[in-house]
Amino acid sequence: MGEVSGCFGSVKQVIRGGSLIALSIALSAAAARGAQADAPTLTHGVASGDVTDSTAVIWAAVDQPAELRARIQPIIGGEAAREVIGSMAEPSALAAAVQLSGLESGTAYRYEVWFANAAGRSAVEAGQFTTAPAESTSRAVSFIWSGDLGGQKYCRRVERGYPIFAAMTDFAPDFFVANGDMIYADNDCPREGPMPGWTNVPGDFPSVTDLSVDWTDTAAIDAVYAAHWRYNRADAAFQRFLRGTSMYVQWDDHEVTNDFAARSTVDPAAPERAGFAQLVAAGRRWLFAFHPIARDRAEPDRIYRSVRWGKELELFILDARSYRSANALEDSDANAKTILGAEQRAWLESGLARSTATWKIVSSDVPLSVPTGSVPDARGRDAFASGTGPGLDGSTGFERELVGILKTLDGKRVRNVVFVATDVHFAAQIRYAHDFDGDGQPLVFHELISGPLSAFRAPAPPAFDATLRPVVLYAEGDIFNFGTVRIDPTAPSGTVLRTDVRDETGAVRPGSELVLSPQR
Repeated sequence: MGEVSGCFGSVKQVIRGGSLIALSIALSAAAARGAQADAPTLTHGVASGDVTDSTAVIWAAVDQPAELRARIQPIIGGEAAREVIGSMAEPSALAAAVQLSGLESGTAYRYEVWFANAAGRSAVEAGQFTTAPAESTSRAVSFIWSGDLGGQKYCRRVERGYPIFAAMTDFAPDFFVANGDMIYADNDCPREGPMPGWTNVPGDFPSVTDLSVDWTDTAAIDAVYAAHWRYNRADAAFQRFLRGTSMYVQWDDHEVTNDFAARSTVDPAAPERAGFAQLVAAGRRWLFAFHPIARDRAEPDRIYRSVRWGKELELFILDARSYRSANALEDSDANAKTILGAEQRAWLESGLARSTATWKIVSSDVPLSVPTGSVPDARGRDAFASGTGPGLDGSTGFERELVGILKTLDGKRVRNVVFVATDVHFAAQIRYAHDFDGDGQPLVFHELISGPLSAFRAPAPPAFDATLRPVVLYAEGDIFNFGTVRIDPTAPSGTVLRTDVRDETGAVRPGSELVLSPQR
């Protein structure tokens, strides 16, 4: 018997024999014989996440306080099944997670989850995930990234729900990067949708920005966040997708409020309202409560992290909300304006320079060359680009920080960097080749943008900011979509990266198929 670190405390792991099928039959029979009416019920499916070559997190939600139980075993041969006793789902969240360790690299695992308490035991739900290959192993890897779910009244449709997740399930990726805005806490979901013929499953919740929500009342804002997360995760197609695909999640602005900065003491859109710090804290708390995230022991609220997927890929997940300066601040040397903060920036620069992976994928909450932000001018830009578009101040981006990062990467000759992002509600692929450090050798990298999954669809991409000299290879608006990446180590030209954009039916969008060969 050994100890395993859980997301909500330590748990005990017991090695036992027997098959998963036999376990399912036994539990089903027990439930049929005598499960009490008030026994726990799994409510929002199961999920796995933050998978590495030897660890993973399993998550589930329940309708009452109960203890999480799970059983895990390789799908094909290998080690014996392990039963895991996880953390207690507390009344405030009714969700629990457990971190597994000692897993075999590059192995497909099946897990089964149930909850138990004095009233009885829930039914079992099963899922699966694949661990990352060992760092020295060369193996094909595929993933999906996207975000922007349930915004601007584009919520779960009656009878259809979120159909895009069925197409994502069919792609069968190794993992999913939930790039941000996976709820719109600052929106609502009424029955009437955004256009004629669109009817939503109504959400029984207000926007967190509604004046009826008291930001100084922790219980009140917890209830609103809980309702938003539970609404999106109640979608049947989303649950099926997560049963078969592990995830890595990060946040963007709508997990709290539009264009928010966690360090701010007030919401720029409503500076007169008290309690903004409590609102941000609750938004972060519910992000962790409703996802399979491995909590950092030293910094349990830290969101940025990295994971290696074999010889070919390292994924860097950013947090562009927790440490940023105020958007309205002028982007000057004197102000030292930052999105990432000093520690995260140093972590990113050193991690990219040190990485031996062929492809370094940076999942950014915000895009690089798309000017974003909300009017009026006093609220400033929300992403790196300053831009000069009407209604927004062109001096309030975060370009100095971004150019500084790229100059460091250029000076250290970091190659094969690809940024992925969502946030802007259209799809695009952009190539950059610029000599940031002035040594005569340009830094070549790419930015890939996808989304929305189901939110307002920008009719057409705006003008891109010219600072980084972007070359737009593909851009398309007015579609629900997700992006795919497949890394193939067997290609004659080396470990190529293939990417495309797919609509909600799973069809590849014309012009979006891009093949990148590694630089030497």
